[in-house]
Amino acid sequence: MLNEEMLKDCWRFIRKEAAFGIDRVSAEEYEQDLDENIHQLVEGLKQKRYRAKLVLRRYIPKGNGKFRPLGILVIEDKLLQLAVKRILQAIYEQDFLDCSYGYRPNIGALDAVDRLTIELQFGNYKYLVEAILKVSSIIWTGRCCSRCWRSE
Repeated sequence: MLNEEMLKDCWRFIRKEAAFGIDRVSAEEYEQDLDENIHQLVEGLKQKRYRAKLVLRRYIPKGNGKFRPLGILVIEDKLLQLAVKRILQAIYEQDFLDCSYGYRPNIGALDAVDRLTIELQFGNYKYLVEAILKVSSIIWTGRCCSRCWRSE
């Protein structure tokens, strides 16, 4: 599955203008000899020689005067992560329930909040529990959803 053809297809989705990692190789430089670079990458994987590179740490300013850490990967690690993500999505996406919102393509935490809002407004509920949720960490599992969405 993780072969040269797959990695070349994934290359189309790599952000070419993104910052380069610790090896200081840009996407443009990597692309100059793309076929050979991908061939070497696949050979390293097959022979179990490939090791992920260190992550370049940079701090970007937040609006409140603080800084947020940012990890910048090397281009090969970005490419491999994208390929593995596509493989895992193909395997597991079919197993997710419609009420599963975490880490899925084209659906996320804000969709969960929207659905919850509608369910709370129009659903048949006898109790209301107020809670403060950190939106960026909401992950609804199928088990949770089956309990949360159904009124009995």
